[in-house]
Amino acid sequence: MDISLLPTQLARQVTSDGVQLLLRLDAGLPWFSGHFPGAPLLPGVAQLHLAIHFAREEKLLDGQFQGMDQLKFQRPLRPDEQCWLRLQRQEDGQLRFEYRVGCAEAQAELPLASSGRVKVS
Repeated sequence: MDISLLPTQLARQVTSDGVQLLLRLDAGLPWFSGHFPGAPLLPGVAQLHLAIHFAREEKLLDGQFQGMDQLKFQRPLRPDEQCWLRLQRQEDGQLRFEYRVGCAEAQAELPLASSGRVKVS
């Protein structure tokens, strides 16, 4: 992926079933352009794309994309916000992801922005 499309990675924590990445959603990311003028937010398709990119980079996801499941968007992700992206490889080889807004160490207490499951074959 073109590096200009990626947020800045500030921290990385390996877990027993995946990884957690602290990201800064830099205002200059092209994902924010035109979505939406005056009130930019990171589009859902970009959140999914980034989750898949980082999961493949971390060797947590193999196979061809087959769809998504349990996709929920609960809070917008805005320019220059920091968020934790949690990636978990499921027993069936699928990927669970969630974005939480903020940079606190106790991610479970941070507001959930979005979550879902990526299906691969």
